[in-house]
Amino acid sequence: MLLLNVKIKAMRTRILSFICGALLAVTATAQPHLSFKGIPITGSMTSFCQQLKTKGFTQISSDNNITTFVGDFTGRQAYVAVGAADDGKNVHSVVVLFDPSEEWNTLVNTYDYYKEIYSRKYGNPAKSIEKNPSNSNSNISLMYELWQGRVVYGSLWEVEGGSIEISIEKSSEGINEGIVVIKYRDSQNIETKIQKDLEDI
Repeated sequence: MLLLNVKIKAMRTRILSFICGALLAVTATAQPHLSFKGIPITGSMTSFCQQLKTKGFTQISSDNNITTFVGDFTGRQAYVAVGAADDGKNVHSVVVLFDPSEEWNTLVNTYDYYKEIYSRKYGNPAKSIEKNPSNSNSNISLMYELWQGRVVYGSLWEVEGGSIEISIEKSSEGINEGIVVIKYRDSQNIETKIQKDLEDI
């Protein structure tokens, strides 16, 4: 139970940083909302989460306008975090996190798989940078570079309603662990959140 609580706390920290990045990365245009698993990323946290539960996801935590689930995503168990505005009335992003790995090849294979299927659905990414500055092909060297924050490995699709980004990130759970992350950001609701925050400053 203690290990699960530690993992959930580490996951919350990671998710919060991803959602904060989402708030800065997307601007709004008049268009429909982005969807995740056929559910439009809009409306209240309660409504969106209820629809996610009907897709077989199980809620494991809720804190600071982030609700976390575990469930099946494309045949793999994954954590799914839903982010909403401070009042919980406006969902703006969904983050999918796969299990961490200490193996660079495992991370790259997972990343490449999802890059391929998203490219089949949405076309070539608008941006793609895949750089690990390691001078060696050894797993230790490659994972060290990731842990030091020198790896940039990601692809971004600008799609109707927002953006989808796949990346390899360092994990907050263990030294020299990485994680594949998929971020869905709804343009309209991100912009609504930014405008509300601008009024506060």
